[in-house]
Amino acid sequence: MFEDLQQVLTGRLVTPDDPDWEQVRRAWNLSVDQRPRAVVVAAGPSDVEHTVAYAGAHGLKVAPQAGGHGATRALDGTIVVRTDALDDIWIDSDARVARIGAGVRWGAVQTALDGTGLTGLPGSTGNISVVGFCTGGGSSWFSRPYGSGAASLRAAEIVDAAGERRWIDDASDADLMWALRGGGGNFGVVTAAEVDLHLAPAITGARLMFPIEQAEQVLTAYGKATQEAASQVTLWAYLVHYPDVPAVPEGVRGKSFCMVDGMTPYQPEALEAALSTVRAAGTPVSDTVQSLQPSGVGEFNSVPAPPQALSLITSTFDELTPDLICTLLEYCGQPSLIFQVQVRHLRASADAERPGVAATDPAAQYMLLAVSIVQDPQAIAVLQKFQEALTPWHAGDMSPTGLSAWGSLDDCYSPADLARLRDIKQRVDPDDTFVGNFRLP
Repeated sequence: MFEDLQQVLTGRLVTPDDPDWEQVRRAWNLSVDQRPRAVVVAAGPSDVEHTVAYAGAHGLKVAPQAGGHGATRALDGTIVVRTDALDDIWIDSDARVARIGAGVRWGAVQTALDGTGLTGLPGSTGNISVVGFCTGGGSSWFSRPYGSGAASLRAAEIVDAAGERRWIDDASDADLMWALRGGGGNFGVVTAAEVDLHLAPAITGARLMFPIEQAEQVLTAYGKATQEAASQVTLWAYLVHYPDVPAVPEGVRGKSFCMVDGMTPYQPEALEAALSTVRAAGTPVSDTVQSLQPSGVGEFNSVPAPPQALSLITSTFDELTPDLICTLLEYCGQPSLIFQVQVRHLRASADAERPGVAATDPAAQYMLLAVSIVQDPQAIAVLQKFQEALTPWHAGDMSPTGLSAWGSLDDCYSPADLARLRDIKQRVDPDDTFVGNFRLP
């Protein structure tokens, strides 16, 4: 039924009849078995326009997707539009602005910023698309001093429900910009965007690794260090169990650690002050502090880039209490189906510069992510049991960043914000053509 669409595309249209369908349809997260009706591998923005116009005329739905991160089964039955080829990058160092295509990953932006004294807002991996990151909220190494990825979104080029491409910003459509800053792909296909860049004259990263047996005192010290840290310092803590497989470096293969990573875009002495509290809590088996170029930020904590099976849960809390530490160790202190639990210290202060559903300060001081990287049906059950055990400390909703594949925007936003998102959706997409990873409830 897609012959007419294929004739107007410069890129590829892939359907279940194609021999490479299984490869093309899959998400980055192999645990999500997304099953679209077709995939358009767009060669440029015009392919997106043609696809949206075709979908609207035939009562079909469109789901934008660059790298496949954050995928859910909400995309089943849609035409998935791959925007990877929209990879232009334009940097204005004086204005501190980057204009990027929808397929651009943070790693490419950061590499373009080497030597400029500026940084974007990459998170735990440079493999995430900038547009997906910002429209999903975006928790970065530099969110404490500079805010969320959503708040950094200045303007966007979108293909709207009529199949027309246009630039929008707060002056031209403030409500739609508010929705894009955390509402995901439910309102149009973003083909390009402008994002803020930030001062980073002396990026410094650090990793302290301790034997897992010292985790209780290290996490206690981490809690103290985060409460005392300067606003430009970010500290993340981990309980991690490396599998005993050849792909893992020999030095950590089959071993477990409690780790604390730290980063700052300037004033390395402020990072050192925070690290000293953690360092004194145990005996590090590795203690690394290094200067970084922007290109090194997204790969600093070595998150694997290749597609893999991954399941996760998230939670929030305000204080790393002794009882909470005991719960973390009960579920994650020994090797299990949970590969890693990560605690991120969130933004310190300051209001968002721009309005957006995910642009304001998080409601909680910390975000917790627990991850399984095995394709075992029991992994999700174990993660959900852990999430339930964290309920007594849950401190508020968060943006869709890190939301489980089975999660919902109900878990992220207030009833009032959800109602506003639905109103905007009805105005800009009354036929419900666009489907984001997490649909509006």
